Amino acid sequence: MSDFLVAYLDTIDEQLLGYFDEENGLRPDTVRRMRFYTTALLDGSFTPAALIEDWPDWFDLTSAYVVTYGTEEVEKYEEAAIFLEGPVIGGDFPLTEADRVYLRALEPVLDMYPEIRATEEEKRPRPTGRVSR
Repeated sequence: MSDFLVAYLDTIDEQLLGYFDEENGLRPDTVRRMRFYTTALLDGSFTPAALIEDWPDWFDLTSAYVVTYGTEEVEKYEEAAIFLEGPVIGGDFPLTEADRVYLRALEPVLDMYPEIRATEEEKRPRPTGRVSR
């Protein structure tokens, strides 16, 4: 899938590579989980502090996802999002409007992952079944 995404996450934390499948793509269940927590942050059922306690990898994974698959617009919103600067365990603070704008822009990008994967799979060379000598 995305060698860039693998390399990016490997530089952050080798443990993050566990979220990839054998084709170096994020596992679909990982992206669904990212989407779940994105929505939970937006609807207030999770705070950034609760998320860092529950699944701190969300922060690095979504950042890497945006760099790899996001649009310039989403990257711009990510730069303006305050809560990404380092939520503290036990610290509770409300999301800013910039945070909400970023999360709303992130949702459809995460939803596009099945289509992104399908497109990348179409581009991948297929074995011909021929044996070369």
